Amino acid sequence: MTLDLDAARRQDFTTSFNSKEVADLLEGRLRMSPHPEWELPAEPTWKEDPFKDRNWCFQYHMLRWLEPLRRAAAKGDDAAYEMWLRWVRDWVEKNPPASPRSSWAWVDMSDGIRGQHLCVAAPLVAERSPELLEWLEAAIRTHAEHLADPSNMGNANHALHQQESLFVCGRVLGEERLWQLALERMGALLREQYDEQGVNAEGAIAYHHNNYLWWERTLRRMDVEQIPRPDGADRHLHAPEEIAHATRPDGTYVTIGDTDHMTPIVLGTPLTDYTATLGQEGEAPGDAVKVYDAGYVFARSGWGDEQRPYTDHTFYSLRFGPSRRVHGHPDGTSVTYSAARTNWVVDPGKFDYSSSVPRKHVTSRAAHSVLSFDGRKPQKDAQVTLVRREITSRHHDFVLEDDSFARIALSRRVVYSVAGEYLVVIDHATSPRVMNAQQRWQLGPDVTARHRAEGGVDLTAGEQHAALWFCEPEVEVRTVRGQEDPFDGWVATGWKKKAPAAAVTAHASGKELRFVTVLAAGRGEHPAVRQISEPGDQVIALEVAIGALTEQIVIGAESVEFPATAQGA
Repeated sequence: MTLDLDAARRQDFTTSFNSKEVADLLEGRLRMSPHPEWELPAEPTWKEDPFKDRNWCFQYHMLRWLEPLRRAAAKGDDAAYEMWLRWVRDWVEKNPPASPRSSWAWVDMSDGIRGQHLCVAAPLVAERSPELLEWLEAAIRTHAEHLADPSNMGNANHALHQQESLFVCGRVLGEERLWQLALERMGALLREQYDEQGVNAEGAIAYHHNNYLWWERTLRRMDVEQIPRPDGADRHLHAPEEIAHATRPDGTYVTIGDTDHMTPIVLGTPLTDYTATLGQEGEAPGDAVKVYDAGYVFARSGWGDEQRPYTDHTFYSLRFGPSRRVHGHPDGTSVTYSAARTNWVVDPGKFDYSSSVPRKHVTSRAAHSVLSFDGRKPQKDAQVTLVRREITSRHHDFVLEDDSFARIALSRRVVYSVAGEYLVVIDHATSPRVMNAQQRWQLGPDVTARHRAEGGVDLTAGEQHAALWFCEPEVEVRTVRGQEDPFDGWVATGWKKKAPAAAVTAHASGKELRFVTVLAAGRGEHPAVRQISEPGDQVIALEVAIGALTEQIVIGAESVEFPATAQGA
């Protein structure tokens, strides 16, 4: 036997277990979150798929669900050991790489996590069934050679899990060739998946969160083996700052890409502790506005102080960059907006990873707060470019160019007033033929919308007030909420969970279109907007009244001015 049991012990980072999970498994009940409970068969075929769900099959063959049994067995539970061993041996026997019972048996990432599970079980098997160590070593070696084969390597975080496992397999097998290969691949993966600002490439804040935790664990594996971390590991250390900037004033992540309701509470860094505890602990980031080259603008009115707590500040986000991202959506130019303790405009979230109608909806461009066109499909390789930015003590000004649609020149300009904490969004589109366009605003599920006779939309959430104001007179404003056919007016709230949420859309037709929209949160009442300039003028002049504050804003081709601001009593 050549297994390094000390290495296996060093790589076993978790020894605790939930006694109820162990009891449920011993009684034949399996529940793999977020799926319902299922009764385990007496003899598995490994073709089981009780919920017709890809994720369930993925987890089933991962064998991670057996971990509570292994940990309980290590503490002396004989029944747990017997069940763990029976299921693991059955899987290994019935799923050789050349002829597995199921197509899910050797899927990338699942293979890696299962390989780690086998490795850390070596001390347990050595103690209880030393005659099976040769069998276990063969199973670990099969996984290691499979993971070493470049043709089996997945992408992004799937590749991370595989190389993490290859490293662990190499250390437990005592095979330098294997763990050195894993180190080389992980160094390349770090440089591929993280830029110098610490932003992960997967395109979803939830996966920025997940990858930070996964890489922390992976790098720790090298530390306990006293092996230097690979080149690029320093990039990962910048991730908590970006994640903190992506956290809204209510302590939850902005739902960009495959992200539902999550907080950074488990990350355990000073910056993320600050946002997770709503400013009670940790350390606030230094900047109120952060532009990330990977395609994110995160901005807020402040981080909180004695006069104004963290939760009372205003936050907005803006997306740009490539459309193709592993867990990203085609959301270039999308805006979110949170103020007055309300998430007024949101991204639609994840829902699940199936081909269901809700999943197709939330991952479509048309479900985000962007400009879309009837009968025009966005290009899969679309790129949104940030062509101008200006950040002053008085305003923020961002200009984006969007090539999502062939033969349509499309731009979005977002101007934020620091004093009024409102947004002015200007969309401009030109095409050789007539376009039927809609500018969408996906509201949060707690927000109701009421149309004003003069064209604006009052927004209400409990006792809080906001407004959408459409300055171009030719647009037609509609609202949809919780509609089944066609499916619209929904946002995801968790795994296969959704909530009705109003979507306000402004519609217009023509060869050249402009949408000028104000999004503002009130201070005790609904904001009011008055257009001073004539519709169609190149210079846009508005008067915005928010509670006691009334200010004029004049937006020129490359300028933003505030000729008059009045603060009431």
